[in-house]
Amino acid sequence: MVESETVFKGRVFKVRADVVSADGKTNRFDIVEHPMSYTVIARPKPDAVLLIRQYRHAAGAYLWELPAGSADADESPLDGVRRELREETGYSAETVREIFSTYMSPGFCTELMRYFVADGLTSGATQFDEDEDIETQTFDLEAAMAMIRAGEITDAKTVAGLLYFERFLTGGSSA
Repeated sequence: MVESETVFKGRVFKVRADVVSADGKTNRFDIVEHPMSYTVIARPKPDAVLLIRQYRHAAGAYLWELPAGSADADESPLDGVRRELREETGYSAETVREIFSTYMSPGFCTELMRYFVADGLTSGATQFDEDEDIETQTFDLEAAMAMIRAGEITDAKTVAGLLYFERFLTGGSSA
């Protein structure tokens, strides 16, 4: 790396410009620095999942999604998942386990999304962030998969999480 400069710092992420020299070539890369994040497949019963519906300004639409959020610097991943689940749905989980992780868009962004499954749910009060207006609904896994096929679920982390879960952890093939 020849040079790295922060060119923007916002509430959620920052952007840096890196100048990299390799093999006699110099290139500039604009990189979005985003904290690690979590997505949780919360199961109120073995064949069902919780989805949230919230407005996403960048998409200009209300989207069905798995509960998710960014990591806080001072918490463990399991604590972060439990916090996000509680804040967005009001549920707490008896067990939480990590199943896989993906980079959200590694061509320009550092965000690593870690996916978890939560079981043994107990309902409670939501703790929405200031800018959140969220509806929570339980769907049979088969219905959620049908929503993906119909284009009703278009959020990438949700599609990836549900397809992975359904295919590799339930042995299903309804996708």
